[in-house]
Amino acid sequence: MATGVTELQGVLSRVVRLAEENTSALDSCARCMSASAWVGGGAPGFAKALSGQRIALQRAFEAAAHGIVDRIRQEGGQASYPSFTTSASALSAAGHGDFAGMNVDAMTRMVADLKQAGQNLPLAGRRLAAELVPLCLPAQAAHQVTSTGTWAEEQSRDLRSRLAMLQKEQDSGMATRAMAAFGLFGAHAPDPKGADKLLSAATTGDTIALKSLLTLQHTAEDPSLAARVNVWWRQLGKSTQDRLITASPDLVGNLNGLPTTVRNEANRATLATQEKAIQADLARLTALGTAGDEIKQLQLKLDQIKAVKASLQLGGKDGRPPTYLIALELGGLGKTAISFGDPDKADNIVSYVPGTGTTLGGILGDAKRADRLWRQASLTAVGENVASMVWLGYEAPQWEATVKDSDHSVALPKAAAKGAPQLAAFTDGLHATHQPGSDVRLTVLGHSYGSLVTGMAARLRPGNFADQVIFVGSPGVGALQAKQLHVGQVWVGEAPNDPVGDIGHVSITKEGIVAGTGPFGTDPSSPLFGAKQFYAEGTKDPSYTFKGHSSYWDIDQSTGYQSASLRNIAYLVNGQFDRLISFPMPTPSPTPLPVPPTPAQTMPSPIVEPTANPSPRPLPSPSPSGK
Repeated sequence: MATGVTELQGVLSRVVRLAEENTSALDSCARCMSASAWVGGGAPGFAKALSGQRIALQRAFEAAAHGIVDRIRQEGGQASYPSFTTSASALSAAGHGDFAGMNVDAMTRMVADLKQAGQNLPLAGRRLAAELVPLCLPAQAAHQVTSTGTWAEEQSRDLRSRLAMLQKEQDSGMATRAMAAFGLFGAHAPDPKGADKLLSAATTGDTIALKSLLTLQHTAEDPSLAARVNVWWRQLGKSTQDRLITASPDLVGNLNGLPTTVRNEANRATLATQEKAIQADLARLTALGTAGDEIKQLQLKLDQIKAVKASLQLGGKDGRPPTYLIALELGGLGKTAISFGDPDKADNIVSYVPGTGTTLGGILGDAKRADRLWRQASLTAVGENVASMVWLGYEAPQWEATVKDSDHSVALPKAAAKGAPQLAAFTDGLHATHQPGSDVRLTVLGHSYGSLVTGMAARLRPGNFADQVIFVGSPGVGALQAKQLHVGQVWVGEAPNDPVGDIGHVSITKEGIVAGTGPFGTDPSSPLFGAKQFYAEGTKDPSYTFKGHSSYWDIDQSTGYQSASLRNIAYLVNGQFDRLISFPMPTPSPTPLPVPPTPAQTMPSPIVEPTANPSPRPLPSPSPSGK
């Protein structure tokens, strides 16, 4: 055992030299992160971990050297305590927030530097231990140096595979912002709800983990969940993906963040399997002479399946694009999402949220509205693809429900409060799966009570919900002013004879009905709300018939022309704000001479069958406030 001062000073000299050779092993990586090679996503978490490992490495060498200095002084010699702090920055530039960009060359160099550190530091740790153990000094410092090397090697291996995958996705044009934000440093992104553990378990086909992911999705508490799901799915091999779809199509099909084509495949498989099973059960129970609630529930589901199948059959013919079954839940009031066109590839996406009285068994009527809007928007889209869908992802209130049935009462916001998180999570998925390299405009169209669901969902994702929202026949959207929705464009259309639209400007008190703020917030059509108004004509029917409330998608059967409201909604979906049909001028009391109508406003264009991929046609230049 070395005990002489001279021998101890020789040991100190070798340890100092070893430290000088290795304490800067992670500095180049620190400089890479400080130069913002990656910003956002999991980058801040990785930068913090890198900083911690770098500091631990320096302190380990300092602790070893200081122990030797203490021994020298105990032996009566002289020695000073060395410091091994390097000058690399403290990583302050690795900002938090959304993904901002990547320097591929810098990332490639960082991966190589981590690999080098992973090779050199374990060797340095063993050499340090060889100097400390003979002096009976603690070997903890040597273990830390080795541990940092192991960490660097693990990060190098993981990041290398992730970077290769990401570059492959970019080359194929499929690298989404979600892939970019979480694909590289995903393991270091904050995960307060434990989604990554659930996804890891789901890879093995764990149905409990998949169900837990859907439960977490329904709460909308993790805004990054759909992005994480998207990255997780793309990192799986094709065989694993196929196995999950085959084993749990009902769960996979409802998971936001998966590509639309995957969800469509899974949900159609569920639809076919359930139809076959239900028909078999009905035949068996009928043969047994069974009657009662069990048969009623089976028949309800069978009717729901028939309604969904009829809706899906609208697509792929007469110029329509294919239909996609993006969500499905049978039983009770039922849930679904059906899209005309693939939203992952569309330039303009509109998601229609229906209101009171909507059920899965009656979804065909709402699917026809989505189809009608697709047709009209595609007619005027300038070389752009449109995806128009109906989203019934919540249990809509029913007309027959009483106030006591608070979950389904139209008079109370409880159904909207339960549905809003699911709509917010659904739009998270639309953002996560949209194909990169193309601009996209996302519109959410809320009708009737569906506008309340839409407004409440927008407030759950301030600034990240949609590019614009459109409210028609709205009794209120759960806000006092449009700016509280934190959406770029807020539009409101209200037919003159729509009685539901009038609910928004009355309050019910003990004294009776009085004007003011309605039960669901300020009347959206009021100037006090601050939304932009667009023209929606009424029908000739009295308000009490409620026909005005359902007129926004109307086509005049006698003339074959689309309603002004339908054309205006289509213009909004396409961002063609300069083409909106204006409100008619009030008729003056003296009867004027006939004035020739302007070409742009007289007769609406007759119905023309659009194609699934419309070709460009000359139109007025879009407004600067477009996409």
